[in-house]
Amino acid sequence: MSVSMQGPLAVSRWSLGVLLASAFVVALGYGIVLPVLPMMVERLAGSADPTFADPTFNARHTGFLTAAYVTAPVAVAFLWGRWSDSIGRRPVLVAGLLGFAVTLAVSALAPGLLVLYVGRILNGGFAAAVVPTALAFIADTEGGADTEAGDDRRTRGFGWISMASIAGFLVGPMLGGLAAELEFDLGAAAAPLQAVPFFLASGLAVAAALGVWFALPGNLLPGASVEARNRGPSMFVPGELRLLALAAVAAAGLGAFEVGLTLRNVELAMGPATLGLMFATCSVAMFVVQGLVFSPLVKPAAARLLVAPAFLVMAIGLAVLPTIAGLGKMLFAVSVVAASAGVISPLLAYWVSRITARSQGMELGIQSAAVSLGLSVGSAAAGLLFGFRGLEGAAFLAAAAVMGLAAIASLKLPRLTASVTANLRAVSARSVSE
Repeated sequence: MSVSMQGPLAVSRWSLGVLLASAFVVALGYGIVLPVLPMMVERLAGSADPTFADPTFNARHTGFLTAAYVTAPVAVAFLWGRWSDSIGRRPVLVAGLLGFAVTLAVSALAPGLLVLYVGRILNGGFAAAVVPTALAFIADTEGGADTEAGDDRRTRGFGWISMASIAGFLVGPMLGGLAAELEFDLGAAAAPLQAVPFFLASGLAVAAALGVWFALPGNLLPGASVEARNRGPSMFVPGELRLLALAAVAAAGLGAFEVGLTLRNVELAMGPATLGLMFATCSVAMFVVQGLVFSPLVKPAAARLLVAPAFLVMAIGLAVLPTIAGLGKMLFAVSVVAASAGVISPLLAYWVSRITARSQGMELGIQSAAVSLGLSVGSAAAGLLFGFRGLEGAAFLAAAAVMGLAAIASLKLPRLTASVTANLRAVSARSVSE
């Protein structure tokens, strides 16, 4: 028998722990691939495809393979969210983690590029079930939207999930970079070593699935929130499309940054270990900034003021990346970009969950699809631009221009979110009095 959650319930430490572990594992599985992807393309296609002699071949496939992972959620994230609203958060999380584990193993053992593409698409499709469903569980349980304390708890919960993902990105590229270095030393015989991090992430995903099954309540179905029950039937509430569009744009900039950084590293001949260091630096910068922004020291009302400045700072960081080559300067520039992106993404997800007229699972699934679309477009565009001689820096400059426009478009967010919050609390107060 299932019980509908009509009011917020306090999330247990065990439940929160397995949600954080799930977000960490999914990010780990994605980040592990980034440093080794150019080498995997070379190993799988170099000997069989004569076009590999063209230097653009590697760059394009690196961008397309990254885009393949993040394209799948565009089609399925909404469905995962809808299913989690219907059957509960726990079974969807378990299915996503187990599917993620299996498809990681398939990608690790891919005998050719076609299988690698299929594995990455399926991997991204199952990953799409995890973080949005975890966020929906937190939105269900961590306080209501009608009190300041509820705002604080939900904001911090979203921030913790984002920080767990960042930790996964921190560990993943380091493992992938280590595997790539081993392959350089041992030659073709090192192919199985290249697969070890994939299997490690796959095993961790299975462990996270078991943790979710035993720690999360299985007899609770999400009920409609007070806000959703008292709103009209309109498809989108005022400001919702703007938030979703900004989330997609921020993700496009991050996707272009990740692929561009990978290919810029190859261009400068810095090696995969250096690339792992740069991604680790990105993760640390995100972690530190989010630890501050989503701490009790910063209230949600103040955090909403940070979106436009963060877009602007991200644009500046992207613009200078093509002009620098030294490792120290590169580390500083990527830290600036990463810290800005780390502020933007969870804040937009939080406000999307706050203003929606739909259930949390469905809305956060839509938000995840928008983010995945942005990542896909940004990753593919960066791969294409790096494939043209003389236009390698255009990927960073184009992303910087788009982030600058997003900064202008986000100037109205503080006023918009303030009015939405006031309306929601008024609706909730009337509901309680009735």
